[in-house]
Amino acid sequence: MLDAVQRHGALRWLWGDWLLENGFYRPISSLSIALDYTLYGEASWGFRLTNWLLMALTALGAWALARAYARLVGSPHADWLALGVGVALSLQQTGLTGIVAKWSAWWFVAAAVGVCISITGWARHSRVSGFQLLLMLGALFWGFDRLLGTEYTRLITWVPSRTALLGALFSVWAMYALVQGATQRRGWQLALGGGLYLLALGSYEQPIALVPLVGALAFWRRRDWGGWGARAFATVALGAALILALRFALLPAEPTTYQRQQLRSSLSGPIFSYLTELLPPTGQWQYWRSVGTNLEVLLVDRAGWDHLAGTLLYLGVLTAAWRWRGLLGGAWLWHALAFLPMAFLHPFEHYMYLPQLGKTLFDVGLIAWGLERLGTHLRTAGSLTGS
Repeated sequence: MLDAVQRHGALRWLWGDWLLENGFYRPISSLSIALDYTLYGEASWGFRLTNWLLMALTALGAWALARAYARLVGSPHADWLALGVGVALSLQQTGLTGIVAKWSAWWFVAAAVGVCISITGWARHSRVSGFQLLLMLGALFWGFDRLLGTEYTRLITWVPSRTALLGALFSVWAMYALVQGATQRRGWQLALGGGLYLLALGSYEQPIALVPLVGALAFWRRRDWGGWGARAFATVALGAALILALRFALLPAEPTTYQRQQLRSSLSGPIFSYLTELLPPTGQWQYWRSVGTNLEVLLVDRAGWDHLAGTLLYLGVLTAAWRWRGLLGGAWLWHALAFLPMAFLHPFEHYMYLPQLGKTLFDVGLIAWGLERLGTHLRTAGSLTGS
């Protein structure tokens, strides 16, 4: 990539293929790397510093967007949810979650429950039904299990990840500006959101998946937003149309050899990956298919019992998603739409970075729901005991 910058300079990437010349229109990413080369030469620390700063700004944007969206859906815990999202994403990006990933999520569940009890107090005559306890613990377990099992430190050291980092950064701030513009009826914020979204699409192709997300959000909030929701959707739709027009006008429509190599060879792999990512218990299908009717294997195989327990605990996730469907539904939709086109490609870590913004809000929301339900029960039991 640096050789390409030396040969062609910086401005050539505005009207042609990007630095690796494999059939993608990414002028913003190309200009970003060219700027780093101008500032740091071939010193690797400079490129890593830029990647780290982009990830820090993305975490800040995730905090701002999570708070704005949580307030939009009327969550009373908007500030705490946003703080949890910002902190969780930061820990994932700095690799601290990777350090504790080998620990059982149950340690963190126990710690969270202990803190909740110390704050609310344990009512002496408190009784929690077994099913209620299962739902609370299920939401907490799955939330912590997925948060702790993710880390993105490699994106700091891998220079080509600049595309995904810039795409996610501009996407999250564009969504924040669009939500604020439609909610507060400010045209300049919609225009800012549109400009940031153009920068996202000029950095990477994945953010185009956010067009249907904005459309779904505008339709859902149509009574509150009125015509402003339609304006927000038109803004991102026009931006996507402009980038697509430029791409096909400036580059050949025929897929390159590299692009064809990236596609997975069958539909079964993408479907399985997609379902496993969005509904983790579906990942057990291959295990149970191999077991078949030989259920006696459960007498000696711990993995089977772990799968059964995980599926049972997932009832807590489904319950939380229904009870907090405004908040968790939007987070899940971001995750689902951003990951959908990438499921058809051979997996790379940076494909998961943009979906992670929705996934992190979903997981933090699960933990918050479990603790909120536990705290409510303890306070209610305590008041009944006191009376």
